[in-house]
Parts: sequence; structure tokens; C-alpha cells
Amino acid sequence: SVFDVVIFDEASQIPVWDAIGAIARGKQVVMVGDPKQLPPTSFFDRAESTQDDVDVEADLESILDECISANLPIRNLNWHYRSRHESLIAFSNQRYYESKLVTFPSPVTNDRAVSLHVINGVYEKGSARTNPAEAKALVADLIGRLRSPGFKESKLTIGVVTFNGEQQKLIEDLLDTERRKDPALESYFSESELEPVFVKNLESVQGDERDIMYFSITYGPDAAGNVAMNFGPLNRTGGERRLNVAVTRARHELRVFSTLRAEKIDLARTQAFGVRDLKHFLEFADRGARALAGADTGSLGGYDSPFEEAVANALRQKGWQVVTQVGVSSFRIDLAVVDPDAPGRYLAGVECDGATYHRSATARDRDKLREQVLRGLGWEILRIWSTDWWIDALGTAQKTHEHLEALLVESRQQRAAREAQEQLAANAAEYEYQAPLADNVVALPVDRPQLKTPDESVEPEPENEALDMPSVRYADMQADAARTSTTFPYYRGSDPLSAVEGVDPDAFFDAR
Repeated sequence: SVFDVVIFDEASQIPVWDAIGAIARGKQVVMVGDPKQLPPTSFFDRAESTQDDVDVEADLESILDECISANLPIRNLNWHYRSRHESLIAFSNQRYYESKLVTFPSPVTNDRAVSLHVINGVYEKGSARTNPAEAKALVADLIGRLRSPGFKESKLTIGVVTFNGEQQKLIEDLLDTERRKDPALESYFSESELEPVFVKNLESVQGDERDIMYFSITYGPDAAGNVAMNFGPLNRTGGERRLNVAVTRARHELRVFSTLRAEKIDLARTQAFGVRDLKHFLEFADRGARALAGADTGSLGGYDSPFEEAVANALRQKGWQVVTQVGVSSFRIDLAVVDPDAPGRYLAGVECDGATYHRSATARDRDKLREQVLRGLGWEILRIWSTDWWIDALGTAQKTHEHLEALLVESRQQRAAREAQEQLAANAAEYEYQAPLADNVVALPVDRPQLKTPDESVEPEPENEALDMPSVRYADMQADAARTSTTFPYYRGSDPLSAVEGVDPDAFFDAR
């Protein structure tokens, strides 16, 4: 059959011979792919002849490479949406995409969503090709995250990527052991979940993404302390593309576990681009944006126009702490106001119709998409027009100040509500996890006291009653047998076996 349009996704992984048949059946073809990501795996390719095919030009790696070399019309997609924190894509943007990706800064003042966790371990060369200490530390951190209070409610998802299949298998085995110990963890790994926890290696992780990604570097010093410049797939041609795939899978956070420090990689001993980039990536994970080669041109500070400078100075005079040009790509937040209650977070971003605004090609980009993406990341955006400022600078500054004050009040109310909810959850956990009772002590569920008439004496209710918490009374049955309580009626102990006869088993499922 013939189709009007044939579309290939992840075209960088499709070999030429596998795509020709589908292309021939379409009137138009659209290739979607990234030449900076994984080429087709060559594991099952037959060995190429070195004698007979000397004069024959070899196929390029993928159908995407063939289309690019054939000068077909190209449309580059420059806006990057996956990463909720700009630092997650900053390394690849600078290293592989010539800093052309338009990324959006996170509303936190110190964006360090990429973190390096250095482990004192040993890489077992030879047949094992694993790093047990690193794997155990990674699994312990991952399981701790799954068990942490509030994690299930956060709906965050987790994935693990490793450099080789051996380390992948080791981590899977360690996770299986933890799952056997604690069946409550099983729900995170269930195939019925939309995004269950996965463990994959470099060759199989392309196309996947999770909120939190763990990256096991695996390679490092051996038992004698020597570091071989052999990093598996990174040493091969295209190794840097594999690294690019591995470090761009996370939406919220990338946690890098490594026994290898960047200074231990000697670039004089290898020519592989992938190894070079691994060294620079470890530096970036350790030191943040300062480690990027273009950090001096991508740092905070400066003004796009005298208008922005005037607005910033006016807000500072009102008592606000203002940071200028927040971001590390071609897109910046003109001015960002630091939350006085939480210095690690921005209260709001202030957009001025300066150079950044006018660089956008269309009004839709300027006024709708950009603000929509920023709000989706958690920013509160205020806009100040140069015409308003020109006509009434003092009045416009006062309006902006009042808007910021309102946002601060709202932020404090939300924070207070969160703290109350956390306290409620902590109280519930305290009631749920009581110390084991002695043999002669039983836990007695307690009904709420009935409301009394005004002329009756009313005992003060415990604090947890005000929070609408369930009450549980722990009592010694023998000691309390002769004592009555008007406020907390007790249940009588009963023998379930004495009531077996005449009981309808189906009534067990009745809600009453």
C-alpha cells in the first residue's frame, strides 16, 4: 500500500537498509531524530570486507545521517521542554548543541539539579566489570528515596542508567533483594505503573525519561589504585553521543554516583571524544555551571537595556533583592526577585520588553508560549511595559511592589498550609507506629465522645481531636476492668469462635 506521509521517529537509530522499504511506500517522508544521540547498534552487524569493497562508498550509520548528507530541508527544534531545571540540560546544550537550545531557568536561586556522589569503591576489571560499592550506595540512596515520607504522594518516578550490562545486572539484583525484604516497594516496580522504576544501560535507554535519574559511572580505580583509560562504549566512535543520551533523561534531578574523579582521567592517554566529555561532565556535576567552558558568558548579571536597570534599581529601593538575567542559554529571565522568606527560591520573575523580548520572532513566542512554559516550571511572572514606565515610573514601580507583596502573603499562606499538613502526617505516623505492647496490654479503639448539653461538664479534648485525628487508647484490661470513663467508652473483649454459627460469610464484605 501507498501512504501520503511516512514518519520516522528516533531516526538516528534506524539503519539505511531498514528504512528504504518504508520510504518507497510514501509520497512524503518526515525524519525526526537527533544526530547527537545514539547510532544504530552494530553488535549484530556482519564484519565488513577490507579488500573487495575498497572503491565502494559505505553507507552512513543511519537514515538520518543519509538525509542530512543529502541536503534535504532541515528544521531544527530549539526549545527544550523536558528538564524542569536548566542545569539538567546545560552541559549537553553547551557541549553538543552549540548553546542553541532555548532552555528555561528554574525558580530556585541555586539550580544544582545535577549532583555528584563520590563513593570509595573499586572497579573490578576482567569478567566482572562491576563496581559493587558504587552499586550498593546507589541502591541504598534509591530505596531511601522510595521510603521517604511523602514520596508516594509526590508521584515522582525513578530510573537508573549504567555504562555496561554487568553493572546493570548487579543493581537489578540488589533491588530485587530489597523488594523481597519489603513488599511495600513492589508497587514502584509494577508493570501496571505508567512509569515504573527501570534499570537500563547506555545502549537501551534512549527515548526513556523519568523525574529522577540515577547514573552509575561504574568505571574507576582498580584494587591497586590505577585507572585504565578504557571506558567501554565511550572509547568507541560515537561514544560522546552515548554520554549525551545518558545525561539528558531526567526531568527533575540527576544523581551521579562515581568512584572516579575528573582529575583521574588523563586525556593525554586517549583520543576518544566520549572520554574527554566524561571528564568535563564529572567536573560539571561536581562544580556546577562554573565548570562549563562558556560559564563566563552564561553567568548571571548585566542588563539588556537601561530600562531594565531602572526597574531593578526601583525594586531594590523598595527593599527587594533582585537578580538580573537569570539563565544560561539564549533565553533569560530579565529580573528575578528573591523570596525573602526562602533565599533559595525566587518569589517572581519580572519581564521587561527589552532585548530578550524583541528577539522573539513572533508575538506568540513573546507573549504566550514563553510565559506558559515559565509558569509550568513554577515561576510567577510579572510584566512591565516600557511605555507604562515612561509615563509613570513611580506609579508602575509601586504597583509592581504591591503585586510582589501580595505574592509574598500568598506564598506564606501556602507554606503555613504545607507545614500544617506535614505536621498532621507526622502525628498520624506517630499514632500508626507505636511501640509493641506487652502481652497483657491491648490497644482499644475509642469512639469520639458524644456532644454534651451546655449544663453538663465537658472535659477538655486532647489536641489531636482539634486536628480531626483518630484516637487510640492503650490500656491494661485488668487494671481498667473496674474503672469506667464517661469520655472514652471501651470495647468489650469477645471470642470470635463463639459467634461462628449463624454468621453470613458474605456479610464480611458489607460496608456496614
